[in-house]
Amino acid sequence: MSKYTLGLDIGSNSIGWALLDTGKSPKIIDLGVRVFPEGVDRDTKGAELSKNATRREARGARRNRWRRAYRKDKLVRMLQREGLLPREFDLIQKLMETNPYLLRAKGLDEQLGLHDFGRVLFHINQRRGFKSNRKTGKASDNNKVAKEAGQLQEAIDNTGCRTLGEYYANLNPEKNRIRSQYTFRSMYEKEFALLWAKQSEFYPEILTEQLKEEIKDKTVFYQRPLKPTDDLIGECDLEEGEKRCPRGDWYARKFRLLQDVNNLKIHHSDGSEDPLTDEQRAIVLEQLKKSKAVKFSSLRKKLGLLETDEFNMEYEVNEKGKKKDKIQGDEFNASMQKNIFGLKRWGEMAEGEKIRLNEWLVDLEDDELIEKLASEYGFSDEQTEKVLKISLPSRYMSFSQKAIKKLLPLMEEGKRTDEALDKIYPDRNQKKQVEAERLGLPEDLRNPLVNKALFEVRKVVNAVIREYGKPAKIAIEMARDLKGSLRERKEIHFKQKENERENKRVRERLKNDFNHVSLNRDNIIKYKLWEECNGLCPYTGKKIPQYALFGENPEFQIEHILPYSRSLDDSYMNKTLCEVHENISVKGNQTPYEAYHHDEEKYEQIKQRIKVLPWPKRRKFLQKEIELDEAITRELNDTRYICREAVRYLKQICSNVKGTRGKITSELRHQWGLNSILNLTDPNMKNRDDHRHHAIDAAVVAVTRNKHLRELAESKYAKTGSGVKFEAPWKDFREELAEKIKHINVSHRVTRKVSGQLHEETAYGPTGLKDDKGQDIFVYRKKLEDFTMPMVGRIVDPVVKEIVVDRLKKHGLNPEKKQTIPKEVWREPLYMKSKTGNGPRIKKVRIRDVFNNMIMLKDQNGKPYRAVAPGNNHHIEIFEYKDKDGNIKRDSKVVSMFEAVRRRRKGEPVIQRDHGEGKKFICSLSTNEMVMMPDKEGNNDLFRVQKMSINKQIYFRHHTAATIDNEETLIRKQANLFNGKKVAVDPIGRVFPAND
Repeated sequence: MSKYTLGLDIGSNSIGWALLDTGKSPKIIDLGVRVFPEGVDRDTKGAELSKNATRREARGARRNRWRRAYRKDKLVRMLQREGLLPREFDLIQKLMETNPYLLRAKGLDEQLGLHDFGRVLFHINQRRGFKSNRKTGKASDNNKVAKEAGQLQEAIDNTGCRTLGEYYANLNPEKNRIRSQYTFRSMYEKEFALLWAKQSEFYPEILTEQLKEEIKDKTVFYQRPLKPTDDLIGECDLEEGEKRCPRGDWYARKFRLLQDVNNLKIHHSDGSEDPLTDEQRAIVLEQLKKSKAVKFSSLRKKLGLLETDEFNMEYEVNEKGKKKDKIQGDEFNASMQKNIFGLKRWGEMAEGEKIRLNEWLVDLEDDELIEKLASEYGFSDEQTEKVLKISLPSRYMSFSQKAIKKLLPLMEEGKRTDEALDKIYPDRNQKKQVEAERLGLPEDLRNPLVNKALFEVRKVVNAVIREYGKPAKIAIEMARDLKGSLRERKEIHFKQKENERENKRVRERLKNDFNHVSLNRDNIIKYKLWEECNGLCPYTGKKIPQYALFGENPEFQIEHILPYSRSLDDSYMNKTLCEVHENISVKGNQTPYEAYHHDEEKYEQIKQRIKVLPWPKRRKFLQKEIELDEAITRELNDTRYICREAVRYLKQICSNVKGTRGKITSELRHQWGLNSILNLTDPNMKNRDDHRHHAIDAAVVAVTRNKHLRELAESKYAKTGSGVKFEAPWKDFREELAEKIKHINVSHRVTRKVSGQLHEETAYGPTGLKDDKGQDIFVYRKKLEDFTMPMVGRIVDPVVKEIVVDRLKKHGLNPEKKQTIPKEVWREPLYMKSKTGNGPRIKKVRIRDVFNNMIMLKDQNGKPYRAVAPGNNHHIEIFEYKDKDGNIKRDSKVVSMFEAVRRRRKGEPVIQRDHGEGKKFICSLSTNEMVMMPDKEGNNDLFRVQKMSINKQIYFRHHTAATIDNEETLIRKQANLFNGKKVAVDPIGRVFPAND
């Protein structure tokens, strides 16, 4: 086999690949597509969620519930042993009916009975308040709790009450709700101490210090220490064998501060840019060191800049897509200086002592930190509380402390991070590569999307090597959502959402004001550009009437600031509006500088007019030089971190690997007429409903050369009849690719793992009753916000039902009709009726309904106490048998994930092949497994299992279909009518009998 090129189009849930012989007689050897689940889940708005976040949160809630139950049970046994609680269940029940707050108030001054004091201790154990946890709590959540609990403490102090229990005892529960209020753990600890001290005067032989320690420290207020996570900390990218440095570390924060300041640049209104001078750097650093954050408007004043001057960081956005208005400072240094030690004492303190304090805050649990601060600095409770509120950055740097210490001296001189790295670690990217015969396991890049994609790349590439041998060259293109960090991916997500909203607004505007205007992409861009330049042509200064924007012969047109033929830049940030005559006769194929700088007055006028434009556009008006060769080199060399890592990974098996930026792939696909291969209705549009478009992209990536980009630059915006001819990579390239595409078998990763959510979240209570049809009746609770009209008639409690119906009627809804219940119906809280006012709030309603195929959960005695819905199905087992007349029939059994896990735990086969005498096992089918079966026209074709229902219906989707809402690519079939054969498709599309 001659040497070949492997093209890879790597996405977050797909890989297109193409093998091409690019020698003297070029040809397409093979190509295909591998599809797999993304490395993350998505919420309803498309934002990323951790794959296991939902399960992890539910598991954490179950653990907390178990720990509370264990603590409660342990305390009850302890109190019963000491005679502080009765052992008889009915006596305990009667005791629990007493008002614990009245007992808690009385116990501060008077003797309580032993059982009454036990009731008090039991009640404190039930609700023990919020304890700050700097290492696990979100700062925003902690601040909310601290704020509301602080307000409660202020109210307690104002009333002269000594404890929380005494304060609540004096409240009227009909007017003031006691539940659902945030409280501090310290409130309960103080009350416990006062109550114990008073009651121990009356029962010194029982309420001993030993018992106090056992109840208080080992039970009621016991806090499990966090598990060590050292094994989860990644290795340093620069120093072998060193762990990454916490972001809250003294040197890491200093590194981040210098990095931000050294990257800071000043953007002037005319489009020019200046780095900070040494004097300006010193001023900014001083401001950041003594502040949690500094607003850019404040920095402008400190540096004596104009209001029209902007900093480059102002163009960045946060994780929610909002434009930044401030730069992060040093909260640790600022808090220690202002709130704790004072300016003078902190300034005189040795750096080593400051570093030690920083290490305590990073490494120690709250209790240990409080003890250290009290013993070594004599801190008061108020000072300690201020220290605990300091919010250090979480997570870890990419570098170790050892590497950071080496980089800091250069960064203090003003060097950027990349400049410091080049100086200290010049060979950091030149890791020795030893070519292997196969790709090994990829490194963990701490990016779930990329990790998942690279594992699938490994499968595809190794399968290609087994079939054809190692490639001589590999060209890869990575999807944009793969190449960024989590913050950058969130930024892209919110930008896309903002663009969608903006485009929708513009479409409405065009529709209402310009009935005759087509709502296409170009017209939307044109209108946005018109708004951006305030209706003035940046080049001529002429006012642009709206009517002059559109029509067959518009007076103003979209213009590339830097000519596309020389920059290959077709982005929105390289476009503005220009009068047609000016664009043709004056600006032409020149940069603004080349076209106007010789006329200083006119050029200055242009620079004044562009002040309203975003800075990325303004600077293009000042750019003096532009080289097509540099633009081509940029497009064919993607230097983003993730792409570099993917290239390095693939160099295990091939020394010649290039990562392309991929921005021009769609243009080349259009120029070569490749869109029409899969889209016959609109040859200009890519057919994203067909997975095989990834293989076409991979083929384009593999054949793209410098000459193609040069031809593209000359032809894309060339006038008709200009003589520019855009040739295909070789003769009959399109026809050859179209023929190969027909024979692709799309490979889907099968989902058959025996793990995951076992059943639905809702718990159903078995009533033991049946309806007229003999179906089981269950009861369950439903949130009011999730209520539907048919549920109203099935509410169990008649009083609650009446209250709900009254609320619906109040909003003009008829419970007898099928109507959607708007969310605002429940915006005002709903309460039970009470003689003295509002009773308990109604949040959930108990409903009675009929369900089949429920899973019954049993207690230790084998008695059913709860039912759950099965949730996802793991697989379906199909078998044959003969009926009474000797005819061969098929039947099946659907196996839920719950049942599959039960079989695994009992050591049984997950797929059961023995279904009784006379029954022959045919096959099992799981999600994404493949079958060969007749399509709707009767032709044998390849399908994947999309899903299966509990009623034994299987949904088969055509293997090329990328969407799941198209009826044309879907076949529904009852399992007993399944007439196909199960097959296995390897990562490169080879089909084999499954032999199930």
